[in-house]
Amino acid sequence: MPPQSLPVIDAVQLDDEGLSLWPTILRAEAAAADVAPKFHSKYNNNLIAVRVLGFLLQDFWQHNAQSFGLIPYHRLCQEITSSLRIPDVVVGSEDEAKKQNNNMYELGLLYRNHIMRVFRSNTGPLPATSEHPSPPSIEQFKARIIAAMETPQTTSDARKHALLRDGHRCMLTGVFDYYSCKEFPELRALANASGAKRGILKCAHIFSDSAKEEYAASAIAILTMFGLHASGNKESLIGGNVNKHFNLITMVDSLHTLFHRLEFWFEEVIGEPDTYDICSSDAEFFAVVPAPPRRVTFAVDPDVAAVCKAQGKDAPQLPSPALLAVRAACSRVAHISGAVEQADQILRDLEDISALAEDGSTADLFTSRLLQLLPGTSIRVETPVIDDDSLN
Repeated sequence: MPPQSLPVIDAVQLDDEGLSLWPTILRAEAAAADVAPKFHSKYNNNLIAVRVLGFLLQDFWQHNAQSFGLIPYHRLCQEITSSLRIPDVVVGSEDEAKKQNNNMYELGLLYRNHIMRVFRSNTGPLPATSEHPSPPSIEQFKARIIAAMETPQTTSDARKHALLRDGHRCMLTGVFDYYSCKEFPELRALANASGAKRGILKCAHIFSDSAKEEYAASAIAILTMFGLHASGNKESLIGGNVNKHFNLITMVDSLHTLFHRLEFWFEEVIGEPDTYDICSSDAEFFAVVPAPPRRVTFAVDPDVAAVCKAQGKDAPQLPSPALLAVRAACSRVAHISGAVEQADQILRDLEDISALAEDGSTADLFTSRLLQLLPGTSIRVETPVIDDDSLN
């Protein structure tokens, strides 16, 4: 999915509220596209910003079958509308247009940064199991984890819980965890009997488990947009909830890496519980090894479900459809707007450059990197005003 320009007014699918904002968004896009070559801007921060804003609006309108419905759409409309209110300027003036454009660039950069921080910062590998001369049986392991199911979880505990819920297998490919098979003879025998492959499994967080304050703020901002940030909400990520089962997916190493880089996402199959189409911006994704399926249904390991039932406990929750839908929306927009491509380009260029060049040739690179790290910051360039009639 290569980066695209925003659709013209006749091609975009929105309601009257969104359509009333679209010409102004297109004007800001045209202004940013006009300025970039004049300033020799390689990274086009303002252009990416306004496309993130526009494609978010379109995606929120087109994908509204989830539990949160049109909540994010109307909230974003309100935020854009608010950014267009410029006090103490002549309505319709060039000065008003410039300030409106810059406000939309700031808002778009804010959401770009939220998306990239939250969804490109997932967890590392599962810790290796201990080499104990008399390792516990798989049944003892299950009993210990299930007994602690309701206690506050550390990241390490959460990973163990996710492995248990998923039967020590990748939720997408069915590959068994290498270290679990090494530790538990019963699991090794099961893998051998089924002819299943082993691999290094990792625990992916749908929303990043990063403890960094700015990452937490970005997660809250996105959840608030979708109406999911409240202590009473079952999918709230307040406090230690980021390590709850509904935010976790066990994956083989290669898929975890690609999930971390927003190379694929899950789109809910409406009417089929816990069933998702696996979608990617690149057809080559389905050629990775082990190959992911095109559709997957998540389920709690039957033995774990039976033990929980026998003990009068609720089975561990499966990945949240709402959180997966939020991530899917952000993944789609990150690709189609060019935000992912831009982030990769900046990181590649930073690897080749160690210091700021005296001739100013690296200024655009370092400014773009700072814009990724500093929320709420935008480049204030003098943007030309584009005639609205040329956007139709």
